[in-house]
Amino acid sequence: MIEVLVSEKLVVRVPCAVIEHNGKVLAGQRSAALSFPLQWEFPGGKQEKGETDEETLKREIIEELNVEIEIIDKLPETSKDQGWREIILVPFVCKLKTLDITLTEHEQIQWMDASELPSLDWTEADLNVIENYYNYLAIEK
Repeated sequence: MIEVLVSEKLVVRVPCAVIEHNGKVLAGQRSAALSFPLQWEFPGGKQEKGETDEETLKREIIEELNVEIEIIDKLPETSKDQGWREIILVPFVCKLKTLDITLTEHEQIQWMDASELPSLDWTEADLNVIENYYNYLAIEK
């Protein structure tokens, strides 16, 4: 019998924040040095061992934007299979607790009306988050 070693697919859990403030939603443009260069995303990042989704998100938002958030609601998870790894986006609707944003990882941010979000070049996984956010808004109104 021949045994074949098959590597396990890497699964990366990435909580992200749909941050609402004064009727607008925050979009962040990824750095040119990262994967998906200059595409737009909802800020967040990889979960570390032992963290909850909420702990990861609060830590990542402080690291990336230097602000604190309040988590309001969780949206449905979305995933993107990249062959060698699967990215699971775990989006939360959030509000800012502190307002002085300092960018540490993004090229730029934009505050947009929800209806304007599709006008940007989003990562594929974040497009699914936008769709789920629209469903959330339809229920909330």
